[in-house]
Amino acid sequence: MSGKWMTIGEVLASLLERRGLNDRLRRHAALLGWEETVGAKIAERAWPLEVRGKTLFVGVNGSAWMHELQFLKADILRKLHQKAGGEEIEEILFVADDERRKWGAHPAGRRRRDGRDET
Repeated sequence: MSGKWMTIGEVLASLLERRGLNDRLRRHAALLGWEETVGAKIAERAWPLEVRGKTLFVGVNGSAWMHELQFLKADILRKLHQKAGGEEIEEILFVADDERRKWGAHPAGRRRRDGRDET
C-alpha cells in the first residue's frame, strides 16, 4: 500500500478506468434525464431504448415523428455530447412504434414475440 488515502470516488474512477468501463458508463449516463436533454415535447414521443456500441436506439411514437426527428438528430447528438462530457454516442437510430411492436417486452431485445431470434 502506498500510504496515500483515496476517496471512494477516486477508487471507483480508478477501477472503472482499469476495467475499461468509463466510455460505456458515459454513454449510458448521457441518457439520464432524457426529457431534460431533448425537451418534454420530444420526450413524450421518443424514448431511449438501448445503446449498442456507440449507437443510441430511440423508440418513436409513429413514423411521422421518426421523420421529424431525423431533422433534429444533429441537435440531439450535440445535447447528448454536452451532457456526457464527450462524444460517446456517435449515431442515433430511430425505430418507429409500429416496428417496435413486433418485439416483446424488450423493444430493442434479441427475441421477437414469435420466438425467433433477431437477424
